[in-house]
Amino acid sequence: AMFYLQDYTAQDFKMTSASGCMDRRDGADDADLFDELVVAMGTMGFDPDTQDDLFRVMVAFLHSSNLEFLEVSSDDSSKVDESNPHLQPTLKLLGLEKDAFEKALCEFEIEAGNTSYTKKLSKENAQKGLEALVKATYRALFDFIVQTVNKKIEYTPKRGEPAQTKAGFIGVLDIFGFESFQQNSFEQLCINYCNEALQQQFNKFIFKSEQAEYQAEGIQWKFIAFPDNQDVIELIDKRGTGIVSLLADQCRNLRGNDKSFADLMYQTCDAHTRFEAKGLTRANGQFVVLHYAGPVKYETDGFVEKNKSEIPRGASELLQNSSNSFVQLLGSILSSGGNSSNQNSGGASAGGRVASRAKLRPTVGSTFTSQLSDLRKRIDATAPHYIRCLKPNQNLVPDEFMAPMIADQLRYAGVLEAIRVSRVGYSQRYTLDLFLERYRFIATTAVDGASSKMEKIQILIEEIAKRIWKDKNSVDEAIPDDLAAAVGIQKGKTKVFLRQSAFDYMESFRAQQLDKAAIIIQAQVRRFICRCRFMKTVHTIIVAQSCARRFLARKFMRVVQERKAATLIASFQRMYIFRKKFLQMKYATLWMQKQQRGIFGRAVYEKRQQEAAKLQKEYIAAVWIQCMFRSWVARAIHRNLKDEAKARRALEKKTSIAERYALEKNKLEIAAARTTAIAKGRALDKDKEVDELQKELEKTRATAGKVAVSKEEITRLHAEVESLHEQLEASRLTSEAALGKLAAVEAENKKLKEQLQSGGGTGVPLGYKNEAYNGHEDLKQMDERIVGLSSRSKQSKKDLEQLVLSLAILKQGLS
Repeated sequence: AMFYLQDYTAQDFKMTSASGCMDRRDGADDADLFDELVVAMGTMGFDPDTQDDLFRVMVAFLHSSNLEFLEVSSDDSSKVDESNPHLQPTLKLLGLEKDAFEKALCEFEIEAGNTSYTKKLSKENAQKGLEALVKATYRALFDFIVQTVNKKIEYTPKRGEPAQTKAGFIGVLDIFGFESFQQNSFEQLCINYCNEALQQQFNKFIFKSEQAEYQAEGIQWKFIAFPDNQDVIELIDKRGTGIVSLLADQCRNLRGNDKSFADLMYQTCDAHTRFEAKGLTRANGQFVVLHYAGPVKYETDGFVEKNKSEIPRGASELLQNSSNSFVQLLGSILSSGGNSSNQNSGGASAGGRVASRAKLRPTVGSTFTSQLSDLRKRIDATAPHYIRCLKPNQNLVPDEFMAPMIADQLRYAGVLEAIRVSRVGYSQRYTLDLFLERYRFIATTAVDGASSKMEKIQILIEEIAKRIWKDKNSVDEAIPDDLAAAVGIQKGKTKVFLRQSAFDYMESFRAQQLDKAAIIIQAQVRRFICRCRFMKTVHTIIVAQSCARRFLARKFMRVVQERKAATLIASFQRMYIFRKKFLQMKYATLWMQKQQRGIFGRAVYEKRQQEAAKLQKEYIAAVWIQCMFRSWVARAIHRNLKDEAKARRALEKKTSIAERYALEKNKLEIAAARTTAIAKGRALDKDKEVDELQKELEKTRATAGKVAVSKEEITRLHAEVESLHEQLEASRLTSEAALGKLAAVEAENKKLKEQLQSGGGTGVPLGYKNEAYNGHEDLKQMDERIVGLSSRSKQSKKDLEQLVLSLAILKQGLS
């Protein structure tokens, strides 16, 4: 927005799109180059505000190139097209008013005595005035940049030095290249004229350098004539008769035009040796100038208009009245640096005033000639160094070299001309050390005999001069006194100077010596190569013999190894056969042992299974008997209790309370004795209990006699006790038998386990435990069942003991 560019591109402005070339062929990026430009400007002292002002003016030039003027038909005048979208950006960027801008470009004043008249300009003249304004402003902008850079690099006197002290400077001049196109106009004439002048300067510099070096080295020399192009320069810039002077006269003439200029030029310059214009060339308004680089044909169309200075007189005033301080500065630079150029010479130009003949306005050609003259004077006052830049191809690509194009550039740049000047004198020169090193082997024998370096160089020069004279002249011709100078060789203080002919002879001598040396080197190399081949052949033979011996030895060794291997194989084969038989027998033996152990294990297993089943049945029968016995005992006790209750109720009626109490107590004791006897019988202490029961029975009998129990009752109780005793004895026997069988089974089971673990006494190996027992689930289950029966029998024993203990407690409670 600051520059009013929006979406504009380079193709949208006439100034940048006139050439039609919008793409770079060098691969450079404009954005990157712009960034480098900004950095460089900052380095040279341009602050950011000044950079913005510079870019703002440059963008204003782009917008102004698209401005157009409208023709007013009433009085052949013109005005600025206000509808043009580039008008307001131009005015805002330059800080100008529209009316002042239009007045400066579309009007000019004519002074006649003390009276001034204002005249309107046509559309074409206004357009030319705008272009001249842009060019003048651009020139002022360029002058500002140069002044700023010079100020940045200006030498500042050190402390103690006078303020007027000036230091040396280094200037860089980028000169025009020689131009020759299909159509060449006034611009090409100015450029080629500059090249002619600088080429003359270059030739003089080369000539002076040559002469100065000859004098410094103290060699004998004569004046060297070198090609001079002064006639071409006079054809262009000679006062009165030169092309530039004739063109300036036509520009000052109000009726001057291109045709009158061509006619005057043909008439004045026709006899010049560097000017050609004949026949069809004249008819087309063309002429040819024979430059140092070649002939160039120019067309006179537009010469007069291009040579005029169309800068409006009010240009500097217009810029100085700007609201932008930087544009005002450009106006001041334009006013101070171009006062003489702003004076009109009698012809009406845009924005100018018609002045008197005394104030002649210089033309573009005369200004260019004056500036070129100043440049030449400055070059003469300095020590120039020339750098020639050559373009290898038109495609701007690497690794592509076009020889004709390079030759043309060398010719147009004056390098070939400079080489001609250099070849006229002593074109080749070497320092003393380099000369001795380079050409010493031409006369090695003579040089080696000298002691000092200068003596060696003098002897070498004399020997070379003799050979050159001998090759160039016949034997009978007299040898001059200064033979070296005669053949073109002179020794200076620090260098040896050679003419081209002497240099060619010396190079040929050097080449001959190099050829001889090369032949000797080749012979030595060939000898070395042949010897290497011979040594290689001998080495190859020795290697072949070694390989043959090794082959025979390896063959013999292979036979020995094969015999040893055959013996070893046979032994291993026999070992394999016998081992195979042994393993078969071992396997059969193990299989039979395994079968035998299997049969034995299965028999033991089946036996144990049968015993376990039998024991299980007996255990179930014992449990069933115990259940039946307990139920029978319980029913008997219940029945006795009922009977006793009935008897007690009957006795209560017959006996007294004391007797009844004694009787009840005896019954309870008898019942307790019965219960204790049964429990003790289950606990395998039946004999002791029977004795105690008999004692209790005796006590009961005694007590019963005391209370006068009836004989029938005692008899009945005695019978019941006997019956209980028999039943208890039968139960004890059954329990003892079951416990005996269980103990026998446990003992046998324990013995079998010990035999299985120790592997002795039964003929069963230790491995039988894992294979025949641990792997047989039925045996394990049988052992578990036996252990269960044992635990359950122990639990029954505990139950009997608990019952006996309960009866004893009950008995103590009754007593």
